[in-house]
Amino acid sequence: MSLDDEVRAELASLRAAHRLRVPRIVDGAPGPTITLDGATVLNLSSNDYLSLAGDHRLVEAAKTALDEVGVGAGASRLITGTHRLHVTLERAVADWLRVGGVRLFNSGYAANTGVISTLVGPGDVVFSDELNHASIIDGCRLSRAEVVVVPHNDIAALEELLARRSLHRRRLVVTESLFSMDGDIADLGAIAQLCTRHDAVLVVDEAHAIGALGPEGRGLAADVAVTPDIVIGTFGKALGAYGAFAATTADIAELLWNRARSLVFSTAMPPSIPAATLAAIEIVRGAEGLDRRRRLASHADRLRALVPSLGGAAESAIAPLVVGEDHEVMQLTGRLLEQGLFVQGIRPPTVPVGTARLRVSLCSSLSTQQVDFAGKSIRSVVRR
Repeated sequence: MSLDDEVRAELASLRAAHRLRVPRIVDGAPGPTITLDGATVLNLSSNDYLSLAGDHRLVEAAKTALDEVGVGAGASRLITGTHRLHVTLERAVADWLRVGGVRLFNSGYAANTGVISTLVGPGDVVFSDELNHASIIDGCRLSRAEVVVVPHNDIAALEELLARRSLHRRRLVVTESLFSMDGDIADLGAIAQLCTRHDAVLVVDEAHAIGALGPEGRGLAADVAVTPDIVIGTFGKALGAYGAFAATTADIAELLWNRARSLVFSTAMPPSIPAATLAAIEIVRGAEGLDRRRRLASHADRLRALVPSLGGAAESAIAPLVVGEDHEVMQLTGRLLEQGLFVQGIRPPTVPVGTARLRVSLCSSLSTQQVDFAGKSIRSVVRR
């Protein structure tokens, strides 16, 4: 059998299991209403939580940088790819998050794989929540450290597992703060106390919390006065731009220059991206950012009142509805599309088998009428 034959058989298997992914095409600017495959729909599948991706101030900042410095960075950060805008953004994030050092990465995936594989290796152990993002899982694998999977949000289990592995050179605990598919929140206060007690490094992925939650949008660690060894955050969700960062101490940031392969061996992000992100941070830190976060929280409360079966923490803009079977969730996505509402069905391997779900995610620029429409539409198709 040829490679093409094998691939066709694999695709057929995915299709039969209702797990074949087919990208949808978006046209026009981002927003709560989008053109999807040629149809205008209300979008409840975006991570643009604060509705900044199409904000004119970010657009103008990027345009100005494009006119001044062109499109591409031209090289990796360690050759000629470090533009003054990259450095300015790193300093701005360090000031915002009150840390000693920041390093930019081209994506959250690159940040997690680069950071984890830099901090631990053979002879070390990583304790990873079982529902952590794929980028964290792959970072653990790439590190070649021993990986211990911790039952989801189980503090007692984490404590027991840490106590059993006291002889490793370095121990690292990694968790999301706001889990991307369940919308629930880690007990960062309790986890930080365990890390202190057992001399473990704490890495917190705040991808879905940065900008959207916490004082000045600094995330959930700041909200509970926890200072992780490293915070991973993204610019492509609530901040409306692109890329990611590791916020940490000056010394660890220096080590990432030298050891994080996903940073060292990647062309730097285009300078127009840091320019737009700087504009986003200014908005997020100010009164307007607070107002957007309050509207987002209000929308989350309103939708959960309309559809009580939606999951996720009360303050989370991520509100999943677990359906179960893959084919059923995709049928529901199709029926919602017919009503003019896009809610993406999420299937394995993104979520565990038997937990396929509608992943509802909200943005601040939705109107109350649009939230009400969404709630009515979801209720009409799921009947729960």
